[in-house]
Amino acid sequence: AYPVGPTLDSLRAFLLANPGEVVLVVVEDYIKPEDVGRLFQDAGLVDLIYTGSLTQPVPTLRQMIDSGQRLVVFAESGRPGVPWLRPAWDVIKETPYSFHKPEDFSCRPNRGPATAPFFQINHWIETTPAPRPSNAEIVNAYDFLLGRARACSQERNHLPNVIAVDFYDVGDLFRVVRTLNGVEDLATVARAP
Repeated sequence: AYPVGPTLDSLRAFLLANPGEVVLVVVEDYIKPEDVGRLFQDAGLVDLIYTGSLTQPVPTLRQMIDSGQRLVVFAESGRPGVPWLRPAWDVIKETPYSFHKPEDFSCRPNRGPATAPFFQINHWIETTPAPRPSNAEIVNAYDFLLGRARACSQERNHLPNVIAVDFYDVGDLFRVVRTLNGVEDLATVARAP
């Protein structure tokens, strides 16, 4: 546990510096929704929070960017109290999240309804008391992560909208996401003759 204020300040700075980005946050809310709302207000994030509908069809990233509301905030608990703090498992379906070795990964349903517009793949190796970067090097590698994302997409008939990993900066998460979205790797293009 650590103070959330500096993290929210960093999030605001990121959004202001990157006006073409959309961010989804799932808050593990161990405090009242009103307290979460106050923290986001104090960080100057409320005007950036998406307040529209998340029913099908979900707005495109471009629509969110153009509206200026580029931060979508969910609460794990789903407790009411703040209108923009949405119950995560009403609109997100996910895979299990407790795997102890790479061969344990599965795509089977966990929380969230089958009709949810967001599909989250939980992709990390559970180690107590803390995650290990060495595990992320293995499971966040391009072929491994892309293979699982494609397998889950086929099995669940839904392209993943969210890929949750430990140590996003270890491995090839962003390259996998670009591949899944059909966006050519800009680093490869820059190196091409």
